Amino acid sequence: MAELTLSSNCFVRPHRTRGAPVLLSFPLGSTASTAVFKQGDAVARGATTNAHRIVNLTTGVTGSLTTFLGFAAESVTSTWTVGDPVLVYPAHHNMEYAGIGKGTFASTQLGQNFHLRRDSTLEIAYVNLGSTGNATCITVIVTDFLYGSTQGDTNGWVSFIVADAAMQMYRSSS
Repeated sequence: MAELTLSSNCFVRPHRTRGAPVLLSFPLGSTASTAVFKQGDAVARGATTNAHRIVNLTTGVTGSLTTFLGFAAESVTSTWTVGDPVLVYPAHHNMEYAGIGKGTFASTQLGQNFHLRRDSTLEIAYVNLGSTGNATCITVIVTDFLYGSTQGDTNGWVSFIVADAAMQMYRSSS
């Protein structure tokens, strides 16, 4: 039973996909608190007047089911300008991601729904293996344990897909 020491390099990244990973470009958001973010951060559309721009979901990744876009494919620093294009790995059915799972690993977790959360100290998104989802959180489905992580470990790498409910941004309103 191993325990992974987490770091800021434990960010969400593409793991498996059918074909090449999809990248979309969105203009950078306008407010300082949400315009700076790291590779692997969950990102969403901005507020009403900036709905065409991208912002970081820094507050626990909740309440954003209709604006969640996916995960930043690159880091954005304070030297970037509002409107600069930012690459994003969009949440979709053909993309499986690798990310940190926090909690004790059990075989019963495979195929189950869990919350996507954010560690404010390390500034990384992670799968909360102790929380099975609610209507206001981005929900992911754990598909496998990765990179030597196994049943009984505390914290480690998991693969996951984004659950349908969290992909409302990409659904047609008609």
